[in-house]
Amino acid sequence: MKFKLGIFLAVSYFIAFSLNLVPSIKHPDSTINILNLLAAALFLVALLTAVKKGTFKGIKLFLIPGFVSGLAVYVFKLMGDTLMSHAVLDVITSIQYPVYLLFITPLFGMNYLFDISYGVFSLLMAGVYGLIFVSVTSREKLGIQNVRLH
Repeated sequence: MKFKLGIFLAVSYFIAFSLNLVPSIKHPDSTINILNLLAAALFLVALLTAVKKGTFKGIKLFLIPGFVSGLAVYVFKLMGDTLMSHAVLDVITSIQYPVYLLFITPLFGMNYLFDISYGVFSLLMAGVYGLIFVSVTSREKLGIQNVRLH
């Protein structure tokens, strides 16, 4: 079961990443359509299913950087908008792009619903990653496991 869920999570990430890559890079110049939304929803469902089943102990290793990267992208975008003339800031803000691509891009199809800037969307996705992390942590502390009733 772990193997199938792992494959489902990896494939859904790859689908969401590949379909949302161009719209996330070219936003707001490109259009986001329902296919992007469905791909992002598929990845989110796979992530939530992995959390609910409790099969991956290392899921926190994905959620923590997702949360931090969402906050970092928002802060760097905010700093870039207010302090545009500093060359050092340009170097620092270039750090945000790899984490933006890894953690925000797969969920960027959800921006079809909101149509907001990538900085604010990153902050919203940091909240999503944070809520899922809190869910995982609380399930572990409370000892909640997936129980089947036969």
